[in-house]
Amino acid sequence: MIIKEQPEDFYVKELMEPAISNGPFSYFLMRKRNIGTFEAIQKIAQALHLPMKCIGYAGVKDKRAVTEQYISIYKTSKENAERISLSSIELKYIGTGKERISLGDHTGNYFKIVVRDVDKKKTLTIDKVKNLFDSQRFGTTGKNYLIGKAIIQGKFADACRLLELDGSKDPIRVLRNVDLHMLRFYISAYQAYLWNTIASQADGVETLPLVGFLTELDNSIAGVSYKHLLKKEGIDTRDFLIPKMPELGNEGAERKMYAMVTNFSAQWSDDEIHKGKHKATLSFQLPKGAYATQVVKTLFSDG
Repeated sequence: MIIKEQPEDFYVKELMEPAISNGPFSYFLMRKRNIGTFEAIQKIAQALHLPMKCIGYAGVKDKRAVTEQYISIYKTSKENAERISLSSIELKYIGTGKERISLGDHTGNYFKIVVRDVDKKKTLTIDKVKNLFDSQRFGTTGKNYLIGKAIIQGKFADACRLLELDGSKDPIRVLRNVDLHMLRFYISAYQAYLWNTIASQADGVETLPLVGFLTELDNSIAGVSYKHLLKKEGIDTRDFLIPKMPELGNEGAERKMYAMVTNFSAQWSDDEIHKGKHKATLSFQLPKGAYATQVVKTLFSDG
């Protein structure tokens, strides 16, 4: 089984309807190919001579893929944005509005995924999947959650080292030169690591906490498991306040144990790349925050 053999094999479109009205934010549908969301936003900001904080987005999309998502740009005209020419990025003007597009503003995502190099066809059906975070959250090197943990523990020099930055003299100042969205993403990666660890062992619960400074762990099986894990990690929920970098404080949240898979369909055909093998073209929708790669892994876990 192979996914993402080519970017076109993994298509995702954000499900969202920006509220159009008179306002200082211009809304665009950003289509990108084989480039990550953070890198794409950075390239757009540089082309428009704007700080990255002027560009808002609702979700982080896969790099090796063709993706469509909505972004807002503060006080930038349709003409200015559409005039820029960027490799692998297209902007389609939607309108203006009063609100910045922020993380979590979308309702979900639509996926069309080609799974290649399959030996035998089988009936494919699925209605829900365990809502685990997948490798995209942890990065290609797997270091994202370690950076987040170092920041939460106040080990800012260690965080700089993991980021391959020189933080020997003033690591906090160095970290503050990193995009704020990225720093928050590293912390969310550590929350995801903790959540996956507990969720992989847990059953029979509807939600589990994404630990933050407001999280209260009870004496349920999941709560006790979290307490043991945090003790092993050398972390306390209050550490998520991050007093020396309060802008990174995270109060925590709840995440559903299972994500519902809707409008699922699967079509089999011959794989034109791998002769003698089959490919399955899957289409489905997921709520925001759920990973399509978990759907694929669940469907093909038995080979």
